[in-house]
Amino acid sequence: LGEWFLLAGASFITGFSGALVPGPMFVATVMESTRIGGKAGPLLVLGHAMAELLMIVALVIGLSLVIELPATRLIVGILGGAFLLISALDLFRMARKAPLKSDSGRDAFVLLKYGPIIAGLLTSLSNPYFFVWWATVGNGFTLEAIRVGGILGITVFALAHWLSDLSWYTTVSFSIHKGRRVLSNRIYKAILFACGLLLIFFGADFIIGGLSSLQQ
Repeated sequence: LGEWFLLAGASFITGFSGALVPGPMFVATVMESTRIGGKAGPLLVLGHAMAELLMIVALVIGLSLVIELPATRLIVGILGGAFLLISALDLFRMARKAPLKSDSGRDAFVLLKYGPIIAGLLTSLSNPYFFVWWATVGNGFTLEAIRVGGILGITVFALAHWLSDLSWYTTVSFSIHKGRRVLSNRIYKAILFACGLLLIFFGADFIIGGLSSLQQ
């Protein structure tokens, strides 16, 4: 019984190592929370969990070595970085003309075009660090979960890990939603612009990281 509590507790706490780091999913959460409120966080986490479920299945069938290949990191880094740079341009365009109370800009923003669940999925799969985390930390936890309890162990690990994501992004989305009442259009557009700058930083970092894998 002690191993089960240790697995669940470690999975929950370690989950914050990824959740608390600002990234594309954080940007999407901020964006969507200004439009649909506190439910944005849980819906984005649902999409994120779908991507992580795919990773867990891949690790179970032994694809961790493929994920760690320099060629894989190169492809994911360049494609993911390009996706985020395009998203940043969309945000800058929205910052110029999208009013706070209008949903017209939402459909033009590629991250949110298909809703928060798909946004959670896309922001995860376009992030090369997502794959690095799962090929290292996530792979270790997956193997330990299998040792502790097989499929049930993996279930405990996954649920505890997702609970950390859910608690953090729900807190973020509800905080943004509460603050929305005092947001002016000028402040809202400043937030969009700041999020666009963040995406440029993340996108460039992803591409540089992908290219650096050629030297390995």
